Amino acid sequence: MNLEEKVTSIRLFPKLLLSFLLVLAPLYVIGVQINMSGSKNVKQEIEDSLSSRADLYMEMLDNDLESILFSLQDFVVNDDALGLGMAVSVMSDMEKTQAILRLKERMDNLSRSSNFIKEAAISIPLIDRTISSNADSITDFDREQFQGLLQKVSPRDMPFLQWQDRLFIPLVYPPGSMGIPPLFVVAVEISKPELNSTLARFSNKGGGVMLVGLSDNQVIASAFDIPDELYAKRSELMKESKGNSLQTVTIEGDSYLVAREDSDTSGMSLIMYVPAKNVNPALQTHRYWLIVLSIASAIIVIIFSIGIYRMIHRPLIRLLHSFRRIEKGELNLTLQYPLKDEFGYLYGRFNAMAKQLNILVHEVYEQKYRAQLSELRHLQSQINPHFLYNTYFILYRMAQLEDNENVIRLTKHLGEYFQFITRDGAEEVSLEKEIHHARTYTEIQTIRFSPRIEANFGDLPEGLENRLVPRLILQPIIENAYNHSLEKRSKGGWLNVEMDVYGEHLVITVEDNGQQLTPDKLEEMRNRLQSYDEPAESTGMLNVHRRLKIKYGETGGLRLSTGERGGLKVEIVIPLGEVNQ
Repeated sequence: MNLEEKVTSIRLFPKLLLSFLLVLAPLYVIGVQINMSGSKNVKQEIEDSLSSRADLYMEMLDNDLESILFSLQDFVVNDDALGLGMAVSVMSDMEKTQAILRLKERMDNLSRSSNFIKEAAISIPLIDRTISSNADSITDFDREQFQGLLQKVSPRDMPFLQWQDRLFIPLVYPPGSMGIPPLFVVAVEISKPELNSTLARFSNKGGGVMLVGLSDNQVIASAFDIPDELYAKRSELMKESKGNSLQTVTIEGDSYLVAREDSDTSGMSLIMYVPAKNVNPALQTHRYWLIVLSIASAIIVIIFSIGIYRMIHRPLIRLLHSFRRIEKGELNLTLQYPLKDEFGYLYGRFNAMAKQLNILVHEVYEQKYRAQLSELRHLQSQINPHFLYNTYFILYRMAQLEDNENVIRLTKHLGEYFQFITRDGAEEVSLEKEIHHARTYTEIQTIRFSPRIEANFGDLPEGLENRLVPRLILQPIIENAYNHSLEKRSKGGWLNVEMDVYGEHLVITVEDNGQQLTPDKLEEMRNRLQSYDEPAESTGMLNVHRRLKIKYGETGGLRLSTGERGGLKVEIVIPLGEVNQ
């Protein structure tokens, strides 16, 4: 069994369920996409916020450090510091006292210039004194601290110096590289609690931040609890990450979003981290609701499918069984349906069709002497059950999808179709009615095969509306195009119907773009039209051609050729004179 047979053999309920799932799938995918897009946007906002806070903090810290460094550099040219450091022996007591007081005032101002400064002090070995901003009086020279602050520090290679768990920014003059003893050391002690407190204000809830030296990866300050693993991995982070970047780090199964901001001024790097589970906990709730929505949608689809299955399948089964009885010759058949919905209309039309078929069959037996015109009666009574089945199934799926607009269109066209083919009337109809019936049939097929097949239907030339022609000469040709050329096309089908007057003849052209037509097959079809032998099975095209010949003689009939798009082109030629009228 090939794939097409497997698909067509699927029972109705799985098809209904699959159809609903196909309808809901785009909506579900859109919902998932919106959820994922929202998650991505929120995560991006948090990442941007993390990066902006790191950048803001480093900018603020750089500004304060630059201000402190500039203030320290001023002491290189300060007369008081230079005088006390190398010329105190030539200064009077008054000059020495005033110089010390001025330096004390400068230390106080320097201490107040930044919230990060805990203490500012200058140590002068020559006077054996340390002038501090925190002391009310001049203190004795602290030689141990003085020696500790003489360590080599470069303002461009992290200006901080850690000594006895204290953080300093020192300035030694003259520098040790000059090979002479220092005259003085100006040092600013940074308040670690204030530095940590400021870091804490820039940290996310559940996250942390640390200030690390670029040269030695030494942690200068930190806020909140930094995991030991992340603390130990800081050197690896500094090597793997790039300056001013974001990255995700996984440590023992826990993911962290890490932002790094390097300082070009202070030689430090700010590393901020947020646990991935804290990035957007509300998204987890949305995911739970998405699962609930998915389960609820599946239950609704199943319940609704069962309801539609019972509502439509049973009437259709009864209608199909009735068609089989009609096929077996039970023409005295009447169906009862209590409701006045679409199926009530179809049942009514079915009853009318069965009644009309019964009349037509009796007329065929009663009017044997009209042998040449019996083909017309046979054509009227020969309704293609596959066309009806497929049309009803299309109607069934439209009703299932609640496509009321197309249900109304299709049932209207079906009513007009059945009305025309079951109407007991003259053997000839006006061109207007014949064209209208063919157009109705084409509309039904367009709904069935949309969007696989495109149909174009021209207009009847003016003045020919009331001209009488044999019944059913155009619709069988269109039906032949669908059945033999277009029905199996998966896409790109094309049907064109045009009507033009050429001299004394009306030519109705039906052209398709079927791919099965070969020169040999076209020649075979032409030979069958010209043959006078009675075929074992009369086709709709042969039936129409013979009735046109009977009506109009040699000037009427069908002409077959290959169309511009490679398909079959059928021309129905109708003389406009009074031939055989």
